[in-house]
Amino acid sequence: MVIWNGKHLIGTSPKCARRSIVAWGEQNGFVQLGDADVKKIEEATAIYLVRNPNGRLPKQIQTVTKRYASAQGKDPMAQWSDTEELLRETLEDDPKDWYNIDPVHLQKQTAASERYKKIDWQFVSLDNFSTWATTNDYESFELFAENADPALIALINFFIEECGVEDLYKEDFELYETISNK
Repeated sequence: MVIWNGKHLIGTSPKCARRSIVAWGEQNGFVQLGDADVKKIEEATAIYLVRNPNGRLPKQIQTVTKRYASAQGKDPMAQWSDTEELLRETLEDDPKDWYNIDPVHLQKQTAASERYKKIDWQFVSLDNFSTWATTNDYESFELFAENADPALIALINFFIEECGVEDLYKEDFELYETISNK
């Protein structure tokens, strides 16, 4: 997702507080852009928000589980065992296929930024976005509460630890650590 106000371009990946960022953007004169519009931008101060992967990764998997549950007419908790089986089989057969399970919701954080070759993104931690906003004369940013199912997230966290899924997102963890320590 990319928002723009003629001066600042702000990008994020899926599962990076989309509702909160869109609402903040509307309050501060930003509009959401499609791919074709982003590619037309010649010059901008561009930031790309990066979320802590420790919180983002379980929510990514929760989204995939909820999508599958909806397609099957099931509750997400009832769907988890089938989703977990698919995820485990994919990791065992060919970990590179992991991202193909759901190319939108399981992508790495920077995947969306890489689509726009002409844009020089400055990566900013979502945790530091409110500071960036007020420093640049915008309203402060507030993260909305999320629709996380604690029981499902607990199962997903156990799965992530047990299967070493973090290794697939090593770049996300490294980037987040680098920008969080600035």
